[in-house]
Amino acid sequence: VGRRSRLLGFRPRPEPVALERFFVINKVHLKANHVVKRDVDEHLRIKTVYDKSVEELLPEKKNLVKNKLFPQAISYLEKTFQVRRPAGTILLSRQCATNQYLRKENDPHRYCTGECAVHTKCGPVIVPEEHLQQCRVYRGGKWPHGAAGAPDQEGIPDADFVLYVGALATERCSRENIISYAAYCQQEANMDRPIAGYANLCPNMISTQPQEFIGMLSTVKHEIIHALGFSAGLFAFYHDKDGNPLTSRFADGLPPFNYSLGLYQWSDKVVRKVERLWDVRDNKVVPHTVYLLVTPRVVEEARKHFNCPVLEGMELENQGGMGTELNHWEKRLLENTGSHPWTTIKIALSELFHSWYKANYSMAEKLDWGRGMGCDFVRKSCKFWIDQQRH
Repeated sequence: VGRRSRLLGFRPRPEPVALERFFVINKVHLKANHVVKRDVDEHLRIKTVYDKSVEELLPEKKNLVKNKLFPQAISYLEKTFQVRRPAGTILLSRQCATNQYLRKENDPHRYCTGECAVHTKCGPVIVPEEHLQQCRVYRGGKWPHGAAGAPDQEGIPDADFVLYVGALATERCSRENIISYAAYCQQEANMDRPIAGYANLCPNMISTQPQEFIGMLSTVKHEIIHALGFSAGLFAFYHDKDGNPLTSRFADGLPPFNYSLGLYQWSDKVVRKVERLWDVRDNKVVPHTVYLLVTPRVVEEARKHFNCPVLEGMELENQGGMGTELNHWEKRLLENTGSHPWTTIKIALSELFHSWYKANYSMAEKLDWGRGMGCDFVRKSCKFWIDQQRH
């Protein structure tokens, strides 16, 4: 306690992502510690780095992944998003061997207690050494403690986001019937924007059949959007249009951590819990809990799309377990937008965290499901709405 003025203390383990315990690093210090807070016309720049597991795929699959699937997905997303660009090279922080670290006041770096991990991973993918900061450690006693091992490496210049692509047969691939999954792994210090993430393709699910390509491409686009920011783990890090955090922060700059959810806890300025009255069979009405994304742009666009001027926000998926629950729009309201990652509903998968991105709506895809259906469609059960149409 006596050192609290100089040390910001032990942080708990960062949040786990999906079904595997991958850890997220927050508050990564970029070489030039500045964010340009002005509108820019440049598109988002995504640097794709392929893991050796991709190189080891069968030639036909490797060619599909490297020369068609990801180039097309990345091109689409770069044209769709504009970024309030951090000035400087992306240089990622090293993971700690014990997942415990400290921060010192007025020092942007993390100090691992004991030692840094042998390898730093982004999800299941090992990050190349040339992308990493120098290891910094704290072994007890008085400051200063400092650097260990190789100095800062060259990093990733001319990029706003680095995506590590793997084709690893992970535990999650064996449990779920999925083509791919993705998440963020490091966030920059100024605006909390994700600067690194991963996409892992389950190798047995990669199809080289031409008729399967469009579906795979849509899935990959959708998953990368989660890594860019549409994730329950990032709700607590969203900012308002002026760049101010929508969730209060502790002295170390992080929101409170919800151990039961394994997520940083958002405020009700971002996600709000609402109780609905739900019509079910046998003329019964039961309470039904929903979670709504309530940032101003989301509310505005949801009201327009559904033609419901009293709608409080856009409902998040409440089923599917970790990885789906709260990480997608409610399927009964927006059909299955997993195959339509960017729709003209404009409940902006960028504007809802618009301190990070702007959207190019000319890239939008039209969505008719739910359009103009009114408040009963969006706020009541499917049974109630169907019964009303019969009368």
